[in-house]
Amino acid sequence: MGSNRGLVHRGSKSWWTGDFKTLCGLVIPAGTGKSPWFTKPACPTCEAAVAARKRK
Repeated sequence: MGSNRGLVHRGSKSWWTGDFKTLCGLVIPAGTGKSPWFTKPACPTCEAAVAARKRK
């Protein structure tokens, strides 16, 4: 598990609840997440999940 403090995460937003689930397993409740204009510093766990998907 990672921390959402100061890192940019990758994931998907739920259409039903508005919660955001990251690739590293965090669930950020609706209305509490921020949409950054930058991609650094990236979460290393999320980036590893993206790299693993690309290798398939």
